[in-house]
Parts: sequence; structure tokens; C-alpha cells
Amino acid sequence: MGAKLVAMEHPAYSQLRPVTDSVAVVLCPNPGYAALEGTNSWVIRAAGDPRSIVIDPGPEDEGHLNVLGAKASEVALILLTHRHYDHADGAQRFRQLTGAPVRAFDPSYCSTGQTPLVDGEVVTVDGVTPQIEVVYSPGHTSDSATFFIWSGVPHESNLEGIITGDTIAGRHTTMISETDGDLGQYLQTLHMLEERGKDVMLLPGHGPEGKDLSAYARKYIDRRQHRIDQIKDVQARLGEDVDLKTMIDEMYDDVDPVLRHAAEQSTRVALRYLKDQQA
Repeated sequence: MGAKLVAMEHPAYSQLRPVTDSVAVVLCPNPGYAALEGTNSWVIRAAGDPRSIVIDPGPEDEGHLNVLGAKASEVALILLTHRHYDHADGAQRFRQLTGAPVRAFDPSYCSTGQTPLVDGEVVTVDGVTPQIEVVYSPGHTSDSATFFIWSGVPHESNLEGIITGDTIAGRHTTMISETDGDLGQYLQTLHMLEERGKDVMLLPGHGPEGKDLSAYARKYIDRRQHRIDQIKDVQARLGEDVDLKTMIDEMYDDVDPVLRHAAEQSTRVALRYLKDQQA
């Protein structure tokens, strides 16, 4: 939900499209409201590298996983930005197809013998020149990660882009999980990405890449603050105990009925955040 950030331009499905010197994307053919045109499966390797790292193989779509495996050639490692099905459900099948281990922040998504990701660790793989800085980025879900793709050693080479999963999408805003998401943590994550993402390529879980991640993060922060201010205004006018339906009607007077459920979820998450702030 939210204003369109950039015009949508995407290649045909099931093609390997280079985005930076060390990052390419294969778009999964799973379009939908949440997935936009589909899930971006990222392939990390420099020119001449014999092996690759794949981030977010996507849903358990046999056709996509086979294409992704072929395009990525020898996959050495599979990483997950978070547990949602459209990013992670294909991981174990992709492991079977490639033999590559799976790592994530959530231990239940790691393959046997693999340790969960650790905030601040640097992922290196023999045969893959780029190195990946892992940054714990909770908010969308409790296990969300962002991956900073360096052309070589972190902070000594070029930061080519930041893979954000669902934390920031290539257009529109993103939802926060009601089960284990947290708006307070999400805002902290967005501020971190605004600070570290200046003039750095956005490599999102859905939608097109963007040239300046910090600008996207600022739009997200402003949008969330706008909704929080709206809630406070409605409560000031109609009382703290105003029911959710009335609040949604006041805040989203032009909302598409198709988006009503998303508006309700977003508002419940914001109300929980405000309650926590007052505690």
C-alpha cells in the first residue's frame, strides 16, 4: 500500500538479468498482491567465479527452481531474508537440486548442520569473489535479514547493493507481520537503512531495484509516521476507544475495498506500537 515510488520495468520471467557487477536476478513467475510481479531470487557471483550464492530461492515452484539452478550454475550456499513462503518455501527443494546448504536467522529454516545467521557476520565462500555482510533487520518479521553485497572485503571494497527482502520493496510499502512483526523495530531498521543506504542500490524482494536505498527508507519512514499521526488525530477527535472500522473509514476514505484487509492489519500493528510506547 502507498504511493508508487518508481515506474515498473521488469524482464520476462525465468531469465538471469544482471543488476550490478556481482548481482543478478531471476524473477519467479508468482505474481500477486503481496509479491507484485513475483519474487526476486538473487544470484551473487563476480564475472569468472565458478560458484555462486543464491538469496531467496522463492516458493516451491519446480520450474522456477530448476531455471534458477541452471542460471546460477554451481550454487555453493542458499541464504534467506526471512521465513515467508514466497521467499523461503522453495529452499529445501532447491537444496536437494543443488546440494547447497541453507542458512537463515530462523534455525528451523537452516539445513542440517548449518548454524543460524549472526548479526554482523561476513559470509565468504570459496569460488565466490563478493562477500556478504549480514545485518539483522527485524520488523517485517522477527527473523528478517538484509544482506549487504560487497565486491570484496567489506568496507575495503565497493558496496554494490543491499538485498532487503520484504523490508523494503521496489514499489509500494510493505506489510508488517501481526504474529511476529514489530513496528518499533521496523522503524529502527528503516533508520539504519536510510543511514547506510545513501547512494547504494536497493535490491528488493519484489519489484525493481532502485539507485538510492536511503530515499526509499525515508519514504517508508514518512509513510509510517503519517499513519501514526492519523491514528492520533482520529483518537483525539473520536476518543481513544474508537472502533477499528470507524478508524479505517476515517483514515482510508478512498481505500480500494480489495486493500481493506491490508489497511486493517497495518492499523492494528500501529495501534499496538502506540500502546507499547505508552506502557
